Amino acid sequence: MSVSEQPESGEPEVASAKWQELEPRWKVVLGLEATIDTLRLSMEGVRAEMEASLKRNLTAEEKVNALAADMVQWTKAKSRIHYALPKAREFIHRAVWVKGTPERKKLDEFFKNPIGAHLPVPEIDRVLGELENWRKDLQFLSAHGVTVHQECKSISADVQAALRTLQRNAAARPAKKRGATGAQRKL
Repeated sequence: MSVSEQPESGEPEVASAKWQELEPRWKVVLGLEATIDTLRLSMEGVRAEMEASLKRNLTAEEKVNALAADMVQWTKAKSRIHYALPKAREFIHRAVWVKGTPERKKLDEFFKNPIGAHLPVPEIDRVLGELENWRKDLQFLSAHGVTVHQECKSISADVQAALRTLQRNAAARPAKKRGATGAQRKL
């Protein structure tokens, strides 16, 4: 056996070992994509909730009977939505876009191709590098999505809490006024 034949006979084994290394990493990428998609769906719900809160108007009775402090708190909470909505929309857009990028499509085709394990080692190394870069991009997008989602959920909860407080105090105020008027008449 000549020296030039040895690398050739060992190369399929190396390629097969590299292929075995690629498959679990591809599964990690698929898991990250599923996480991002789940986060996107949840973010769409929070985005719709924030948009509805932003459009919410008080009834005439609530406006008349609301305490000034409650109005300030509710308005302040609603104003935060203007800063959070673009972030939510951007994440949703990026989460949808990420599945259709050329890099993603190329990797998907590679893993659907049954001859991938028989590619030369340099080609598998190139795919390994691309896969690692893609994984890092997805991890970054996922972490960013979690941060934006938490911020949006917090803002939405604050708006809802401020509105409930305003409504509760506005509903109790007419009864307090009637009670105070009755007490003054007795005097």
